[in-house]
Amino acid sequence: MDGVMLTELGRALAESGTGNAEVVRDLEARFAEFCGAAHALCLSSGTTALISALRATGVQAGDQVGVSVLGPSMTGLAVAAAGARPLFLDCASTSFGVSRAAADHAIRAGVTAVVLIPMWGYWDESEHVLGAFREARVPIIVDAAQAPFLRLRKGLLTVADVACLSLHGRKPFKAGEGGVCLTDDPRLAERILALRNFGQAAEFTGSRLDPTGPFAAHFGVNLKINGLGAAWCLSQLAEADQIRSRFDDLRQVGMAAFGDTGIPWAEASQSADVQEHGRYGLVALCPSQSEARELARLIEISGVEVDSSRYKYRPMYAAPYLARFATECPSAEQLTATVVACRLEAFATRLENGG
Repeated sequence: MDGVMLTELGRALAESGTGNAEVVRDLEARFAEFCGAAHALCLSSGTTALISALRATGVQAGDQVGVSVLGPSMTGLAVAAAGARPLFLDCASTSFGVSRAAADHAIRAGVTAVVLIPMWGYWDESEHVLGAFREARVPIIVDAAQAPFLRLRKGLLTVADVACLSLHGRKPFKAGEGGVCLTDDPRLAERILALRNFGQAAEFTGSRLDPTGPFAAHFGVNLKINGLGAAWCLSQLAEADQIRSRFDDLRQVGMAAFGDTGIPWAEASQSADVQEHGRYGLVALCPSQSEARELARLIEISGVEVDSSRYKYRPMYAAPYLARFATECPSAEQLTATVVACRLEAFATRLENGG
């Protein structure tokens, strides 16, 4: 372990390792600064971050929530865990972004909120879609679990009411388990804090939001991050530039690996508003399903884990539990059949071996 990690872990242990430890507050301050948010609140997982964001924006049991169908099943499960019904939103042709037709359908259906997902780190939501949700006053939650480095020129939180990160061990910033809610709205920050701190009210103390007062002043449970995991993650944020640089190198190795197969492909599209890719994965769009299968086969036999070997990348409703909420999403069906996607971390061995 490096010195920074040992120092932060030692401090967390001295503070009993709880979710109220000062090291957690420091992690929140660092994430707020790193992501350009007014408020960052750490929680026990990316899933609890999503559930808290849903409840904070007004989602109640029985409500419908629009969900980008190309996200991971974990997102749909979080909606179901909040007692709501996911309404899956089709993508826009060859883009991970939600189609305007799907957005209009969700608004007509009366969704209480919408969850947009920059899958594999790619953000390609059109201004027309975002404007439609804003005009209809539908809160926007961005599940940025796969896009911790995502930066938009106008700022992600000018688009999202809440953005959620995951600190799972397979994500770029790791706490073992953990999550973060980011928001510029103090009312939403207060609601999220109450939800994770047994219903305590929130109070601004200096430049931060802290729990105060009696428990159960509002509804809430214990959704706090473990202080030791927070200390580990805090030591990584101290080296964010090095982590960013490593993912740049992994991306170059991945691009070369895809190119070496000789199979034609094009990278997934991104919005012109993207200033920095989310840095989680690399996505190749192939001309046909057979070419996608061959590209995946060649990448896999080289020892690289692709999406088909772990997740069998399909629209979210392909998961057995979520199939009950299935909505016809023909563009997503077509897109996933011709996509080969890899986490950038899957190219780590190639990077260490010189590419």
